[in-house]
Amino acid sequence: MTAATNASLTPSLFAHKNRTQWGVGVLAWEADGKRGYLFENGEERTMATGFFELMKRVEHPNAEQRAAHARLQRILAARAQANDSARQGATFADHVERFRETYPDGLQDAKWLAEVRGESLEDRSPRHRDAVIAEAKKQLSCNALDELISSHKYDQLWSLVTSVIARTDLVPAAQQRKAKSASPEQQRALAIAARELLYGKTPYDQRFASYLTALAGFYGEPARWELATALSAIVHPTAHVCVQPAVFRQQFKANGSSSSVPPRPSSTAYNKLLVIARFVGTQLTGQGETPRDLLDVLDFIRIALKAPTKARAVKKEVGRASRRVSDDDAAASDSGSGSDETFGLDPEP
Repeated sequence: MTAATNASLTPSLFAHKNRTQWGVGVLAWEADGKRGYLFENGEERTMATGFFELMKRVEHPNAEQRAAHARLQRILAARAQANDSARQGATFADHVERFRETYPDGLQDAKWLAEVRGESLEDRSPRHRDAVIAEAKKQLSCNALDELISSHKYDQLWSLVTSVIARTDLVPAAQQRKAKSASPEQQRALAIAARELLYGKTPYDQRFASYLTALAGFYGEPARWELATALSAIVHPTAHVCVQPAVFRQQFKANGSSSSVPPRPSSTAYNKLLVIARFVGTQLTGQGETPRDLLDVLDFIRIALKAPTKARAVKKEVGRASRRVSDDDAAASDSGSGSDETFGLDPEP
């Protein structure tokens, strides 16, 4: 299947006749008698010939649907850019191979499950993802936050958020400092913004922007990426990603992309980075490595694309040298036999 398609159809907005829970979607591609639609919930679904009529054009979209259309178009544009970049330099399969040098069984490797996910371990490390997700689900539930807000315990709510985040390795300690002189109103604004960020009903773009404003008011300066995105990432790990700029810069570099991570977070920039994370997750699935969530994706990038250590580079070069010696010995043996034939070897590409 090929990526996106008929320019006259792509700008249109569609809704499935029977699956209203999917929300609105746009045509992502068309090939081999099939069409792929990307929906506002992040799911991409394929329609075969004979079922196209189930997708009805939204002739008069409301404001929220128009906003969803704009987000989906940005996703398709970023996907196309990522596809172009991936065709340059090392392939994604090369990155997966490098990852498997450390974890031979990939995302199901026992070492990965223990070191990164913390599966079945009693002693918790800040990098253990399963523990922080479980804690966030319990401590930062909608009911728990609503109870604190209804009791006007705004400072306690944010203290609870930061205590959960502090038990991870997602946010540098320098970003977890206490506010110097936050007023009661700023405490209230941040508590409500955090609750809305996680469980509000308005589009996430708007909730994220409000959260950034509340963080800036509380701390007296704009928040950095890690603090701004960690909360959603640990409470909703399959939907959101914690933006660690260094990790995403690695990904851009690996793709040969000229894109960069802006110094300050914004809704627009976050959407683009979320697209990249989801795209990497899709590529992982294509390589037989289905991530549990976007924390798996983040950790994969961090490990697969990190600079090789000197010892690792030397080991790899020794391996290449050994193969060259073996090839030279084989060539000498063949030349001594007086035969020009090559047995059991495919020509070099």
